[in-house]
Amino acid sequence: MAKLGPEEREAQDALRARVAERIRELAKRRGIPISHLADRSKVSRAHLWAVLGGRRAPTTDVLARLALVLQVDPHQLIRPPRKPKAPK
Repeated sequence: MAKLGPEEREAQDALRARVAERIRELAKRRGIPISHLADRSKVSRAHLWAVLGGRRAPTTDVLARLALVLQVDPHQLIRPPRKPKAPK
């Protein structure tokens, strides 16, 4: 596998940070503590904390299980947040 350049690494880091932020945001909005999210999604707590800390990239399987517990489509864990519309 080829080494990533600085731009690719930066893009990966940004995506990991965005996914972690969305997981935290949705868990908080739903009132689900992170430890319960891990247990209910059958993702080890250590793995989930590594994802939230940006040290691990979640697999599609992990994203799907987290999304199920958070009651969202998996793509909502990846997409950038919507910018608020400017008042008219």
